[in-house]
Parts: sequence; structure tokens; C-alpha cells
Amino acid sequence: MTEVRSATPVPPPTLRPRRPRRVVAWEWARANLFDGPVNTALTLVTVAFLVWFVPIALRWLVIDAVGIGGDVAACKTSGGACWAFLRVKGDVILTGTYPFDERWRAQVAALVTLVTVAIALFWRGSFLGLAGLFLAACAVDLVFLSGGVFGLSRIDATRWNGLPLVLFLSVFTMAAALPIGVALALARKSPAVVVRLLAIAWIEAIRGIPMVAVLFAGVFILPLLMPPGWHLSSMISIFVVLTVFHAAYFAEDVRSGLDDFDKGQVEAALSVGLTPRQTLRFVVLPQALRTALPALTNSIIGGYKDTSLVAIVGLFDLMATSRLATADVEWQAYSLEANIVVGVFYLVTCVAVSERFRRLAHIAPTANR
Repeated sequence: MTEVRSATPVPPPTLRPRRPRRVVAWEWARANLFDGPVNTALTLVTVAFLVWFVPIALRWLVIDAVGIGGDVAACKTSGGACWAFLRVKGDVILTGTYPFDERWRAQVAALVTLVTVAIALFWRGSFLGLAGLFLAACAVDLVFLSGGVFGLSRIDATRWNGLPLVLFLSVFTMAAALPIGVALALARKSPAVVVRLLAIAWIEAIRGIPMVAVLFAGVFILPLLMPPGWHLSSMISIFVVLTVFHAAYFAEDVRSGLDDFDKGQVEAALSVGLTPRQTLRFVVLPQALRTALPALTNSIIGGYKDTSLVAIVGLFDLMATSRLATADVEWQAYSLEANIVVGVFYLVTCVAVSERFRRLAHIAPTANR
């Protein structure tokens, strides 16, 4: 006969009582802000600085400030910020010397680039589709900024200033540089000696040169290397050298992911019938790029901010157009307001990109399980 055993009843799980939020907050503060004499002193100094600084900043930024609808006379008698400066000179800060009647084109181009970046950050399609998105956006930007087609008047590239210039050069040069960087990283680990040495020479030569020198080379040296009768505009030269520059840094970021990759997975993929190309596409690169994502994020944000160095070769980035806006004697005293707005724009965009990549790095492993 089958022995029947009575099941032992399992006691219900005990629920821990929910602690008050003030208790949790105090424990966090003790662990992070007051866990030693040094941290305690730094915390007290920081709190004292904020108690002194925040009321002054609020008074200057808001309480005593002149709003957008004010005028220069009110700004001169006010003790706070003059936000009316942004209403009067906002177009100059955004588009610089772009023709006044055509500035809507530059604004549309900047909006197209920002929307493209937003779509790319949440992209779930194929790599070819993403590449097509960037190519289409680049073509649209060129049509609006340059003109000469569809009845749009032609605008010289030297007048692409401010926000459209920064977005165009930073977004599309890095979009072009990323696949080149991946190819360079793979070439640097290639068993072919010539391919590996050429990749090493490219990467180390570019990474050993400051970006300022690369920009000067693109504007003044690269056109001299063209065949007789060929004309290379400064915008194309800068686009090329920035792409080459970013590709070298992306290559090293991707190589860090390739070095961290478990080689046994390659052998396993080959053993189940995958070709070397399929192994690279479906096994190696997804995991290597995920590992390299923090380093790639750092390079992308750094390249985005370093695009402002184009001002050295005569182009007007956002900081240059903000100085151009204060060239008017009547508004010369309000450059700080322009710099604050430009700084906040860079801060918001960099934090948004950094946060999105951080989330991608966090959720990617779960999606692959």
C-alpha cells in the first residue's frame, strides 16, 4: 500500500512593518552624509553655502529679474537678470549670421536633428533602418541649410551658425564615425598584420593629436591635397576630419568591449553552425557594444561639447553666437544671461543622452536572457 503522508503546513510569510519615511531618510543621511568627521564637515559646509547662495541666486534670477516682455530701459534699472535680452537677441543666439528672412530654415533643420536624436535613442529597429534615418535627416538638413533646390535660395556654409551648426556637426559626424570606429576596432584585432598595423596607426595618430590641430588640418591642409580644379568647402573639410577624429576614439571604446568578450562563445557559435560573419553580427558585437556603452557614452558627450571648438577656425558655435548677440552696445551688459541659457541647453541635452544610455546599459542584459 502507498503510504499517505500528510503535508506539513507552510506558515505564511511574515511581513516586515513599513518603517516611517523620516526614519529611512535619517538612516540614509547617516550612511552617506554623516558617516565620519570629514563627510560631516563637508556636508555642513555645503549646506551653509547653499543657505547663502540660493536666496541670492533666486533674487537675481527671478525676484529682481526683468521678464521676457521687458525692455532695455527696465533692465538698466533692475538689479536682476534681463531675460528680455533673450526675446530681442534670441534669433542671433540660435542662428548667428544666417540670413534673417531665411532663419526659419535653420530652425527647422535644428528641430529635425533633435527629433532624429530622440528617435534614435529609443530605436528598436535594425541597424540599417537607423542608418537610413540618419542619412535622411542629414539630407533634409542639407536641403534646408544650404538651399539651391525646391526654390530655396542658396546659403553659404560659412553662415551656418549657432544651434543648427553644432547639432549638424556633432550628431552626423558621430553617426558616421561609429560604424567606422567599430570597423577600426575589429581591424585592430585582425590576424592580418597589414590591416592591424594600419588600424593601429590610424587610431594612435589621431588620438595623439589635439582636436584643434585636426580642425586646422581639415580647413587649411586637406584642401591642398585635392587634385587641381577641385574645391573643398570648409564645412565638408570639418565634417571629414571630425568623423575621422571621433572614429579613432570610438574604436578604442569598442576594443575595450571586444577585449572583455569571452572567446569561448565564438567557439560555441561556430560549433552550432554559425558562419564567422553571423557569429560577429549576432554574438560578438551585441555583447561587446553593450560592454563598451559607458565608454561610448563618455566619448559621445565629449565629442558633442568639443564641437564648439569649430569657433577657432572661423565658424560660429552657440558660444560664439551668444557673444555676437552682445556686440550690440545697448545689450552688451547681458552676456551672462546668454551664457546661462547656452550652458543650461548643453546640461539638459548631455544629461538626457547620458541617462538614456545608462538605462540602455541597465536593461540590455535582461532583454538578452
